[in-house]
Amino acid sequence: MSFGNVSEERGSLRFARTRRYTIYFVSIGVFFTGVLWLIYHYFLRTPGPFGFQNNPLEIWWLQLHGGFSFASLWIFGLLWSIHILRGWNMRWRRWSGGALVAATVLLIITGWGLYYFDSREVREITSFIHWVIGLFAFALFFLHWLSKSAAHAREKGRYPWPWHRKRHPL
Repeated sequence: MSFGNVSEERGSLRFARTRRYTIYFVSIGVFFTGVLWLIYHYFLRTPGPFGFQNNPLEIWWLQLHGGFSFASLWIFGLLWSIHILRGWNMRWRRWSGGALVAATVLLIITGWGLYYFDSREVREITSFIHWVIGLFAFALFFLHWLSKSAAHAREKGRYPWPWHRKRHPL
């Protein structure tokens, strides 16, 4: 299955250094602000006269997480148009990339739900799903980043990029 009219012959799927560092910065920012919110929300509460009180820094981690999440939507659009479609059509790392895209879409949907759902029970379930997928997505990213493209390795040798095949006929 192919998505769109995306050429396979336009070189590497790797981004320029500035874009790559921006993607890493936003991705790490989303992950760590989410983890910090989890820690502050569940483990750093203090007992008060009317039950547990939230840590004052919890709201800051949540707001930063929202800001990084907004930037991550832009990053996902950039990745979709330049990296994901071409990689899918070239059959590179489909399992790990497809799982990462699915996790990203689920994070977007559950994040939207956390912002708009009114029911406390639904929000708690959505929150649990959101942070489990968020923690899992970080591991998926490393799996995708470190994996070799099995289909390309079988078809074209160990170097998946066209300019490497010309110099190294493996």
